[in-house]
Amino acid sequence: MENVQRWCGTCSYDGTDFCGWQSQSNGNAIQDFLERRLAQIFRRRVPAVGSGRTDAGVHALAQIFHFDATGWNHGQKELLRALQCGLPRTIRVWDVRTVDADFHARFSSTGKRYTYFFQRGFTDPFHCRFRWHTGNAPLDDVAMDAAARLFLGSHDFRAFANLRRDGTDGNSVKTLTRSEIVRRDDCYVYATEGNGYLYRMVRRIVGTIVEVGRGKILIGDVVERLATPDVKYVHTPSAAPAAGLFLEKVFFGQKNL
Repeated sequence: MENVQRWCGTCSYDGTDFCGWQSQSNGNAIQDFLERRLAQIFRRRVPAVGSGRTDAGVHALAQIFHFDATGWNHGQKELLRALQCGLPRTIRVWDVRTVDADFHARFSSTGKRYTYFFQRGFTDPFHCRFRWHTGNAPLDDVAMDAAARLFLGSHDFRAFANLRRDGTDGNSVKTLTRSEIVRRDDCYVYATEGNGYLYRMVRRIVGTIVEVGRGKILIGDVVERLATPDVKYVHTPSAAPAAGLFLEKVFFGQKNL
């Protein structure tokens, strides 16, 4: 009997035209495309396990996934070349390597980094797939900076997420070690790092920050919502659109990779 080898891959994708990472019945998720290509290479079904779900329309610069396979008698470079063929142009596998059997793309992760791009006014057609244009209303940079910093540390983020109906969100207390707004010419970048994120949590945080920048909600409102996650508020900012969100990096301990 052939030994099963665990592989770890790194891929990036423009998520605009896909249904997110997780496999869907219509077959149009990133996981679906990777698994179809793996099945062609290994001539059997090979599940691909991601480090986490990205929603429909969300992008990734370095999504991590693992899979178990037998019967590959060539090297890592050859497998990488095989994976780079047969995928849509908007999905690219950049790296594949063997890992220990106890490595898990999701459960071995110690944290993630996300970035979100938005700008006041309207984007040109070359950026519209990757930014949220917030309209012509002015934005208060100082207020947005202050709002972003409020999310640092450990909080119960239920008031800033859409909890999944299947109960797979787990503990809603997360710790953010980075939460800041960076200005790049006409574009704002929200950057965050943390040990975990709830469903739509980054997008809800960005929506809140922009509402503070517009003067629609106050800094004190954000503080109150962090302190009382169970309270239902009359005005709850909508999640920012998926187009501006990127999974930038997944962190692992030294022993895992």
